[in-house]
Amino acid sequence: MSLVLDKKEIYTILSKRKFIKTKKQLLDMLRITSKNFFYFTDNCEMLNHDKNLNPVMWQVCHVIYFFDNLIFKNLNGCERLNNFKLDQNYDSFLTPLEYRDYKRISYQECVNYYKKLVNILENYIINNEITNIEAYLISLGILHNEMHNEAFIFCKLKLTNSFNFKINLDNNVDIIDNLEFIKYDGGRFRQGTDDQIDYLTFDNEMPSFIKSVKPFSISKYPITEYQFLQFVKENGYTNEKYWCDVSYKWKNKNNISLPLYWYKTGDTYYKKINNKNISVNTNLPMSTISYYEAKAYCKWKNVRLPTESEWEYVATNKGISKFPWGDDLPDNVKCNINYKNFIQPVNSYNYGNNKKNVSQLIGNIWEWCEQPIYPYNGFVIDPVYREMSYPFFGFKKICKGGCFAVQDFLIHPRYRNAQTPDCRIQFIGFRVCN
Repeated sequence: MSLVLDKKEIYTILSKRKFIKTKKQLLDMLRITSKNFFYFTDNCEMLNHDKNLNPVMWQVCHVIYFFDNLIFKNLNGCERLNNFKLDQNYDSFLTPLEYRDYKRISYQECVNYYKKLVNILENYIINNEITNIEAYLISLGILHNEMHNEAFIFCKLKLTNSFNFKINLDNNVDIIDNLEFIKYDGGRFRQGTDDQIDYLTFDNEMPSFIKSVKPFSISKYPITEYQFLQFVKENGYTNEKYWCDVSYKWKNKNNISLPLYWYKTGDTYYKKINNKNISVNTNLPMSTISYYEAKAYCKWKNVRLPTESEWEYVATNKGISKFPWGDDLPDNVKCNINYKNFIQPVNSYNYGNNKKNVSQLIGNIWEWCEQPIYPYNGFVIDPVYREMSYPFFGFKKICKGGCFAVQDFLIHPRYRNAQTPDCRIQFIGFRVCN
């Protein structure tokens, strides 16, 4: 079988998948995602360019390119956009960051193309039989769009220091000072997943396997801003012994002396978001922080990041439930998802705690795990989204759990996000183990 699959080969593989969505579910997903796409990309043509960021206007075109070349192309009988401007410049695997042309198409042109693709998909869903094959292809396009909806938010924040959310000031609360750990005796559970009905299963999540976990303890909450502030005050950023060789050189090369968006005036530390100075003496979880910084905190505190197996063991209650709270699907009572709120305090959303009262394993912020992302034994590359995982094996670090800027139809405990260890712009924090 060739590495680039034709439609017949793709359909043969996808015909064996269990995943299914009704027409109503697909239409609801599409309408939610497209509404957010317009909301979070509004005026993006006016944003400044940062050579270290994936250009927002390029991402807008990339989403359209992805729909046309991976989804419409493979849906039997589906109309195409057929626009010569949407060429391989918008293929994220073929075009390196430094060569991504973000000025070729105006935002208004993109809006017109995107409206057309939404109309094409709506008509296709309404007028065609939707088997597991069509459900997979359509959902793949929508979920890829969702990943970029999140990216539009954190890129806009990095470029302008403002975005579309009200900032939680977390005032007049009792500060969580000490780390509270919850003990696990260890055991065996099934890590990863196999083909699912409710959630599209990405290739890096499969196949499932039995994993043994040794006894460990995990923090009830993610590390808060207040707790991380103590590391800062004790010269954590300047003491070389808390950093590995690579992270120390990275920190010095980039003149990093505080977390992203943090500032110091006199003896007071605060963060600047929406161009407002905000206290960091809060119970809000650390966010927009790199793996390197999280590891330095761990060395200072004599703790460690959880392994992916430990994190998943906790988030599935030793493998017996689909989610931390049980088998019910996520909602905005159990967790901070669906773009409803910006980051909230770590001791909120208690209805989403797991069976041993570990908090906020789903939503609010992503959480760094210790290891790089690697394929599970028996890994099979996705027949459509070929570059979803394999180019990043071995160097991107695992992030689990989602954040406020993910949809409930994307996130679950076995979903595997991964980012480079120097990533500071995504809404990633961490909890710790000992």
